[in-house]
Amino acid sequence: MRESRMSSLYLVSALAYLAVIVLFAALHLRGDYSPIRQALSDYGIGPSHPLFVSYAVAGIAASSLLAAAVLQDGRFTLRAGLCLLGMAALPLGVVAYPTDIEGEPSSRTGRLHLAFAVANFALAYIAIDDLFPDAESLPPTAFRHLLGALYWVVTASLLGVAVCLVHALRHRIFGLLERLYLFSSALWLGLFALGMALAPHGAQ
Repeated sequence: MRESRMSSLYLVSALAYLAVIVLFAALHLRGDYSPIRQALSDYGIGPSHPLFVSYAVAGIAASSLLAAAVLQDGRFTLRAGLCLLGMAALPLGVVAYPTDIEGEPSSRTGRLHLAFAVANFALAYIAIDDLFPDAESLPPTAFRHLLGALYWVVTASLLGVAVCLVHALRHRIFGLLERLYLFSSALWLGLFALGMALAPHGAQ
């Protein structure tokens, strides 16, 4: 019964991450922003705002469901589960405090937005880094290979985002690296959840 409940949580969280990825793609069909230079958060301003809120809500649902599954599972670190719970809370601040559009003066609201977004990025990486070693031996083989390759994409893109935040590159390719991180981390967590849902109960 417990294994069945965990499998259901993993599966529903995987579907929620699929919704995150679909909404991520849909955002780029709305709004007049550069996907290379400008942050994804810029879509939270203007006609794409409702879609951006839907994207954030999907992320909150996905993180909450995966946190519940990981915390019930018992084989993963408590820190991973708590980081996922944090990822379910921080988007509220991202939505509540709009970002500063590229080229506009920095504002208090924009700085708060950036703080929530950076914290969310950090928690996502910590969660993935904690789950990765154990995940390699749990999901089906195909997922292990995908998770391994994606882990390094997540790591490299986050490093690129960090460099851009303190370098002039922020005004050139920040949007591209940020999108790569957001996409790869959501895909990693979604595949992890799907792999865990499909793993035989005896492996769980």
